[in-house]
Amino acid sequence: MKSRPKGRKAPRIVRRTQADGSVKEYRYAPYRPKPRAKPTDTISALIDQYRRSPEWDGLAENTRKTYAVYLKWLDKVGHVRAADVRRRDILALRDAIIKASGPGAAQGFVRSSSALFRWAVKREWMEHSPVTQIEAIGGGELRAWTTQEADAAERGLPEHLRRVVVLARYTGQRRGDLCAMTWGTFDGETIKVRQQKTGEDLVIPCHPILRAEMLAWRDAPVAVLPSRAILTNTLGRPWKPQHLSHELPVALVRIGLPSDLNVHGLRKLAATELANAGCTTHEIAAITGHRTLAMVQHYTRTVDQRRLAGAAIVRLQSRDKIPAAS
Repeated sequence: MKSRPKGRKAPRIVRRTQADGSVKEYRYAPYRPKPRAKPTDTISALIDQYRRSPEWDGLAENTRKTYAVYLKWLDKVGHVRAADVRRRDILALRDAIIKASGPGAAQGFVRSSSALFRWAVKREWMEHSPVTQIEAIGGGELRAWTTQEADAAERGLPEHLRRVVVLARYTGQRRGDLCAMTWGTFDGETIKVRQQKTGEDLVIPCHPILRAEMLAWRDAPVAVLPSRAILTNTLGRPWKPQHLSHELPVALVRIGLPSDLNVHGLRKLAATELANAGCTTHEIAAITGHRTLAMVQHYTRTVDQRRLAGAAIVRLQSRDKIPAAS
């Protein structure tokens, strides 16, 4: 006797006795209950509608990917009515994420949920966003590299990772934009970048150190799988951003550098080094591509404070007619 595949229902069989005494067998498709209509006012329904909206389509591709990852946490309580979600519920989820994945992931969850609920308020799913006035938590911000750490990484890292440090340090670009750079964007003097997050088109003049490095990379013989990408892994293939983020900290620890260094910290270092050179906030943003100056000011706050404090003391010395130290 053949066994029925697991999960498959048997057909319905109805037997009826005919007038002549014979039995006739009728077969019908197995009974399947009608699926219940899904509620249209739940968190899951809200997320689904948001992801079908023009506002979602208008987000940068990387932003959509990031939001999709963090909204999965919210979808774990997808059966709850969206209008019933309270601030305490978001905080409880955030705290659980901190324990499971750390403060950086928790901050990503809050940002993604905030975007979702702002959209929900505009579309009249609810009157107020439950994410309003949730304060940032400490420890979630990726720190900048120091100049000494970047110098040590350039000396000690294997070539396929050393190039990442050099290119990031002198262009100040995000991880995805670094991985997307191709040799066609480099003309020997400048690099053209279309930022994935903002859609901004940038033309970045190459610092002499970066220019010399890139000319050497471009002219070097390629052993395997030649690629149009400027940054490639040991197989000659373009880096995938997530793989780069995994491999770089591991390699840094091997050469004695802290494990909390990451690609984004090099973007902050680039802004800091530009500020140390006396560049204005607008000049720094022209390199990094920040749409708002507030983030650049945040990156360079310590540098600006030090410069302004020094200028203040010079003014005070001048007033008091005290000669500057030689």
